[in-house]
Amino acid sequence: MGRLDDLVALVCGGDDHPLAPALRGWAETSRPWLAFAEAHAAKIRKRARLASSVGELHDLIAELAVAALFARDRRFSVVYEPHRASGGRGPDLGVTFRTHTLFHVEVARLRPSGGDDRTALRLARVVGDKIGQLPPGAANLLAVALPPDTAGDDLIPAALRMLGRPTGLGADPASAGVPPEDARAYARGRSRLSAALLCSLTPTGRPVEVRLWLNPQVRHPLHPEVARFLVQAPAQG
Repeated sequence: MGRLDDLVALVCGGDDHPLAPALRGWAETSRPWLAFAEAHAAKIRKRARLASSVGELHDLIAELAVAALFARDRRFSVVYEPHRASGGRGPDLGVTFRTHTLFHVEVARLRPSGGDDRTALRLARVVGDKIGQLPPGAANLLAVALPPDTAGDDLIPAALRMLGRPTGLGADPASAGVPPEDARAYARGRSRLSAALLCSLTPTGRPVEVRLWLNPQVRHPLHPEVARFLVQAPAQG
């Protein structure tokens, strides 16, 4: 057995696991990603085994797809769940650009709505839930995988406007449905949100339909070369 076969056997138990095709696809096109997956095989295996539903498995695939996006470019080094040992909630990925510029990445997946077309509201809830996991002291990227054909240039600003408006009694009707705790979390943490990335994923886990929003008021902005990479890399395969 080769390295890839060993990885699939360790993480998935065999090629009949739903995660196995994605693992093989990423590793066959990126030796750095294979090395990343080998280094974090125990964590990935645990997450795969704890996934109790198709939705949770797709959440894991979204995290690994974003890791694969960075790992295939040798300017980036990627660590999976870098703060897990300290307990509590933390970002999914720690990424270092050109050996000296650290930023964190939290990955979320907007699940199919079942007919609800209020995508901006659902995105606002995701931001409110995840923003508390962004650490201070470095740039932070929130990457959200969307169902196909739902990304738009105005989707992130619309979601953030909902979070920035008052909630509860007498609230702006446009913010109806935003939990007050999400709005409070956003108020506390918005200065940590350097950028938000929206994309859809192909069946092979490649990001497409990419939209990037940069926070003009953040304390630690995303490096300009990283921002360019995020917009250009998916289109380059």
